[in-house]
Amino acid sequence: MRYLISFLFGLAFGSFANVCILRLPKCESLGFPRSRCPQCSHPLRWIDNIPLLSFLFLRGRCHFCHQPILWQYPLVETTMAFLFMFNALWFGSPGRVLISDLLSFYLLTLSIIDYRHRIIPDELSLSLVIWGLVFSYKNPFLPGGWPGVIESLLAGTTGFLGMLLLAWLGEKLFKKEALGGGDIKLMAAFGALLGWSGLFGSLFFGSLLGGLLGGGLMLFGRKKRGDVLPFGPFLSFGAYLACLFPNEWIRVISP
Repeated sequence: MRYLISFLFGLAFGSFANVCILRLPKCESLGFPRSRCPQCSHPLRWIDNIPLLSFLFLRGRCHFCHQPILWQYPLVETTMAFLFMFNALWFGSPGRVLISDLLSFYLLTLSIIDYRHRIIPDELSLSLVIWGLVFSYKNPFLPGGWPGVIESLLAGTTGFLGMLLLAWLGEKLFKKEALGGGDIKLMAAFGALLGWSGLFGSLFFGSLLGGLLGGGLMLFGRKKRGDVLPFGPFLSFGAYLACLFPNEWIRVISP
C-alpha cells in the first residue's frame, strides 16, 4: 500500500512539475490561468488533467483540437511516480522518504528547465533553501535538534559563498561566466537541506559526471572546447546520489 500511495503522490507531483517546467521560464503564474491546450488554447476540463490517465484515455491527443499532446507530460509524471516509489522502497523512515520526495520533485523539475533554457528559477532554488531551513530541526539527514539547524545554516552559507568564489575565479581565469547564479543558489539549497554530506557529495558527483560526459562529447565531436553544458542537472544527480548514500560516498575519495 505504501508503494501505491507513493506512486500516486508521485503522479500528482509530476503533474505539478509539468506546470512549473512550462510556466516558470516564462515568468507566468503557477495558479492562473487554468491549464490550456498549447495548440488551441482551449481551457482543459478537469477530466483532461488526471495525471497519466488522461493521456491514455485521450490517446495522446487534445479533446478539443485533436492535436498531439506533448510526450513530456506522461514522461515527467511517470518518472516522478517511480522516483517516489523508489524512495519509499529505499528509505525506511517516513522522514527520509519525505525529504527525498521533496528533493526528487525539485531536482527533476529544475534539471529539465536548466537543460532547456539554461536557467534555474529562483522560485525553485530559493524555496528549496527555505524548506531546508524549515526542516533542519527534525531533518533525518542532519544531526537533529539545534545542531541540525546550525549545520543547515553553515552548509548552506558555505555552498553559496564557495560557489560564488568559484564563479569569480572562473570568470577571471576564462574571461567569461563560469557558473550561473542559479548554480550558486542551488548549492546553497543542497547544503541547507542535506548538510555537509549533501553539499560536498553533490559537488563531487556533479563535477565527476559533468566532466565525464563533457569529455565524452568532445571525444566524439559532439562538443568543442568552450561549449557550455548546463551544470544544474549534474549537480542535481549528484545531490540525489548523496541523498541515497549520505556517508558512503566519502569512502570513494578517502585513501
